[in-house]
Amino acid sequence: MPELSSLASSELNEHIDVLAETIVARQYSLQRELWKPYGEAGRARAVRDARYHIEFLANAVELEEPALFVDYFAWCKVVFHHRAMPDTALAGTLECTREVISEILPAALTGAVLPIVAAAVDYLPLAPVDIDSFISSDRPYGSLAVDYLARLLEGNRTAAGYLIGNAMGTGAGVEDMHLHVFQPCQRELGRLWQMNRITVADEHYCTAATQLIMSQLYGYIFGGHRNELKMVSTCVGDEMHEIGARMVSDLFEVNGWDTHYLGANVPAESIVATLDKYAADVLAISATLVSHVSAVKNLISRVRESPAGARVTILAGGHPFRIAPELWRRVGADGTGTDAREALETARSILQRR
Repeated sequence: MPELSSLASSELNEHIDVLAETIVARQYSLQRELWKPYGEAGRARAVRDARYHIEFLANAVELEEPALFVDYFAWCKVVFHHRAMPDTALAGTLECTREVISEILPAALTGAVLPIVAAAVDYLPLAPVDIDSFISSDRPYGSLAVDYLARLLEGNRTAAGYLIGNAMGTGAGVEDMHLHVFQPCQRELGRLWQMNRITVADEHYCTAATQLIMSQLYGYIFGGHRNELKMVSTCVGDEMHEIGARMVSDLFEVNGWDTHYLGANVPAESIVATLDKYAADVLAISATLVSHVSAVKNLISRVRESPAGARVTILAGGHPFRIAPELWRRVGADGTGTDAREALETARSILQRR
């Protein structure tokens, strides 16, 4: 029932501070010895984390997609495990969350929330604490990806750029670099941080270096055939993970599209104006975090209300849309793609049908 889910999600967001404080107070009371070593600073972090949990839960509830909340807690389990947090911590958080929501939310709304919490409770013991690497020498350009990431993690972006330039000079294409080197390396950086093997600073440095190296390939991108199709791409809200949307834009461009990459924090009315200005055929929207999916839905709704938005094909992509393959329908998009290549193929297919 969409209306019930929407009301329940709004209720969670409206009472997020009370819920977070109450969940942590109860958990500290029930697991006093577990949390005692972390002191008041640890308690403040626990409240902050509880707010994150509620934000993710509210999005999963609104979209009626339990997989979004389940995946988030599976991610948390890996993070906690590799930072030596006790296994009982997350299980206790979920149990206290279930109890507190039952007590604070109106009974008429808990039916839209508690099954999603229960799904996370059931899966948590089964969730792995280790994740396989996203790069391997036995995959296409796998050895290059391994060497490229190693150079970045050494802090040597010049050597990393040389590897890419050498590959391009010996017959590799922009699409090869994006799909087989940059994309898996970015996912690998996320895995390495999740497993506490690199710092946030490491991840930011490597991402910034890859964005710079990607920009050095623009001579290859803009020199090919053109097909007169136009695409606008953007990230919702304050999305910090822009590189995926940039890869999508680059891959469309190298395949002959005229693309306009807007980045993040662009007001909806400006996006609509851009669609109208360039008579765009496709709008690609990226969200990496589950907590940003509602913003995708809201943006699509705003776009659809405009004359330019009524005719444009909208693709929604990013990590949440890989978790829940039908999520693009729930946010009002026309399609999705698990990567830049699939997004391009989806756009072509939709436009051909139209």
